Amino acid sequence: MKIVIFSDSHGDVDTMCGVVEKEKPDMIIYLGDGIADAEQLNEKYPDIQMIKNLGNMDSENEDEELIKFSEICGKRFMMTHGHTFFDDFDNLDKGRKNILKSMFQNNADITLHGHIHEPYINCCQITPTQRCWIMCPGRIGKKVNASGTFYPVYGVLKINEFGTFEWQFIEVE
Repeated sequence: MKIVIFSDSHGDVDTMCGVVEKEKPDMIIYLGDGIADAEQLNEKYPDIQMIKNLGNMDSENEDEELIKFSEICGKRFMMTHGHTFFDDFDNLDKGRKNILKSMFQNNADITLHGHIHEPYINCCQITPTQRCWIMCPGRIGKKVNASGTFYPVYGVLKINEFGTFEWQFIEVE
């Protein structure tokens, strides 16, 4: 199974469409901050299964589901935008520790999150017999700032029939 993972599109649907055309994924996971963009993408590619999360820019309703769990290829995924974990950008390790705690409490194998706009991946040992992965695909939305253009990044996760993973970050130029 090939899964494309997006976060933080911030209005840039075209870049996501270009990635879907190129990658031809079996599934898309969208991790928030542009839920309307994800809905447009879903309308354009209705035959591709999609899981969508809300981000801090998507809703102010505290009752909405901010963390989703799904069984994919025999692995328990925890998916979130991440803003409830990363309240301090100067201390990302604290947010990752909070994610690990939640993963342990919810028996998750893989956590996918956005919010921090930087690609990140790490494998952690939760217990002597349980390993887990934390992955942030970066920001898919193009942005131009004073130092120039920020190139979008997304993640690709391939899970083979034996349950092993292949992770990749890809920058869009």
